[in-house]
Amino acid sequence: MFVVRGDRWHHAPPTSLVEGRRKEHPISIESPVILVHGAWQTAATWDRVVPQLRTAGCRVFAVELTGLEGELSPLTPDITLDTHIEDVVRVMESEDLRDATLVGHSYAGMIITGVAERAHERIARLTYVDAFVPAHTQSAMQLLPDTIQAMFRELARAEGDGWRLNGSERQLDLWGVNDPAAREFVRSRLCDFSIRCFEQPVSCPSDRAASIDRSYIACVAQDYPSRRVFERFAEKAKHEHWRYHELPTGHACHVEMPDAFSKLLMTPISPSIERRSPTNVPRRR
Repeated sequence: MFVVRGDRWHHAPPTSLVEGRRKEHPISIESPVILVHGAWQTAATWDRVVPQLRTAGCRVFAVELTGLEGELSPLTPDITLDTHIEDVVRVMESEDLRDATLVGHSYAGMIITGVAERAHERIARLTYVDAFVPAHTQSAMQLLPDTIQAMFRELARAEGDGWRLNGSERQLDLWGVNDPAAREFVRSRLCDFSIRCFEQPVSCPSDRAASIDRSYIACVAQDYPSRRVFERFAEKAKHEHWRYHELPTGHACHVEMPDAFSKLLMTPISPSIERRSPTNVPRRR
């Protein structure tokens, strides 16, 4: 399923853009932008970004992930990472989306990597927003520090029948959402999550994501507790010469700086960037 929540748009004050390292030109408005949110969030987390993109003329799809939309889609222990990958692929196929910019925040770095493996021919660019960047057979749980892994397992055991992770103020603290307005915005869109989504490894044996232009938006506020979780992926992006940007926010940069974030999404694939294809990968017919 997908939704663009036009009934709950919010506008934030203008903010300054933190430039990337390459000169770029505006992205074609005919190219769809697909927004995939992270754990403990709903599709409404994009409510400050969607109007920015739509005002610029972009076609925007904010994907609803199974189990994370409250009563509309109850969370069950059967929901996994593969479920969410299928949600995004289904939207792309049902809407016949092509030349798409696929955006994944946080946990959704796992999702968009899996989607690239299955639907790479529909994707022009992958944008990882303070997100996991997994390799084949890695899970989000494996990519978390040991202390956070242990905390999540204990919370699931103590509060969620071994699998449910309740949304709470804990997430807001970990994400460094300190501005009162931003914190209330994120709090009102929290949902529960399943540890089984974190535990399932992503399957990407052909590493199709590496054949697609990739960018990384890092959140770099100094007082942001989870920054250490995602720094390694920001460093990977820089080391591999992805397009790389930083925003001086906590984890929810799309909430704290929606203007700047939206402008970054609308920067295109640079014509000077060479697409790299993995070796010995068969063409999909």
